[in-house]
Amino acid sequence: MASLRLLFFFCSIVLCLVTLSVAQQQTVLDTICVMEKGNFTRNSIYQKNLRGALSSLTSNKRINSGFYRVSFGRNRDQVNAVSLCRGDVKPNVCRSCISRATFELQKRCPIQKEAVIWYDNCMLRYAYRYIFGNMEFEPYFWMNNMQTVSNANAFTRVLSILLNGLKNKAASGSLRLKYATGSLTVSNAQTIYALVQCTPDLSKQQCINCINQATSLLPKCCITKQGRGLVAEQGGRVIAPSCNFRYETNRFYA
Repeated sequence: MASLRLLFFFCSIVLCLVTLSVAQQQTVLDTICVMEKGNFTRNSIYQKNLRGALSSLTSNKRINSGFYRVSFGRNRDQVNAVSLCRGDVKPNVCRSCISRATFELQKRCPIQKEAVIWYDNCMLRYAYRYIFGNMEFEPYFWMNNMQTVSNANAFTRVLSILLNGLKNKAASGSLRLKYATGSLTVSNAQTIYALVQCTPDLSKQQCINCINQATSLLPKCCITKQGRGLVAEQGGRVIAPSCNFRYETNRFYA
């Protein structure tokens, strides 16, 4: 009887952890309605094309690589849309994330001609202009976990080496996937885990340029000078339309 209670207790903990993980992955990280690109009128041809483009993204069964792009409509009413899932996300989870993103983005940006939404597992963006194969860093944002490390100088040095290696590995990827993960040890007690990804329609150099721009923001988001030393956060990320990176002191990718 005691063993059954213990088993039930253990299963309850596992279920709570899984539920929390799924909830975090379904949480919107950021949404940007690009106001300066203009609006469309309701029930217009552009809105019909937008719905068609987003429907094509969610119904596509070939999104196994996690990347899909589509154009819908013609001339000034054409809508160009891109979806990108994190490289380690399984196809069914990817499609679920994109489906949720299409619903949420239309709700949050109901009349904007250009918008983008990010989840932990996926990104979705659309625009009236041609966005395929173009390296675009803006709009971007960053996040960190606000917990500092003890040896910031060593941590920063190892983080730089890790991100630089992953950048080159991701940039050398295929037209289906430009994604890399890895880890390096700072000390016996601490390891840095990191992820780098670009939209695969970028060239190798475009991907490198995008990640360079992202990592140049580390002093703003995650590493600051304090007196003669450094203060470094245990985790951080910079996310842009064409690329992103993330690092943590615990493993967060599959």
